[in-house]
Amino acid sequence: MSSILNSKKGQIESRMAVISFLFAFGFLSIFGWFLLDQFVYQFSLTSFYSSEVEYVGTTFLSNIAMLDYVIVIFVVLLIIGIGITSFKLATAPVFFVVMFISAAFEGAVAYFFNYLFSQLISDVAFLSATRIFPKTILICTNLHWVALASIIVGAITLYGKKEKGQFLQ
Repeated sequence: MSSILNSKKGQIESRMAVISFLFAFGFLSIFGWFLLDQFVYQFSLTSFYSSEVEYVGTTFLSNIAMLDYVIVIFVVLLIIGIGITSFKLATAPVFFVVMFISAAFEGAVAYFFNYLFSQLISDVAFLSATRIFPKTILICTNLHWVALASIIVGAITLYGKKEKGQFLQ
């Protein structure tokens, strides 16, 4: 049974990589913005603060805030990547069943990442960062829907292609 679950034909690792990457990227984007915001604030309290330093600090903060749009691009590209890699695999129909059995586990893991992300971000210290990253929060608190989309795209592209004689011996 473990050889079926560890097989590349079931696409389990690929779909779990999408969820874990989005979770890590979303949290690190928000944490990076918060850390830099605090750094700029603390630097403004010193005697070295000037208009050039303020310009550089706000420019860095606005560039990190663009990561909110980058995560949307990553979601689209990762789901398309699941579809492309699934289309290129030659699999037996039994892996369709394996895909749907593993989908329940993947959904549970994605829901756990949703909960973990919401608990990490709900801290009062991150309150200012949450208004800067609405798309990231929307995606990372709904990772189970991203997992469902990757399962659907993977299933359609994996088993919706025409047979080209790859199973003949």
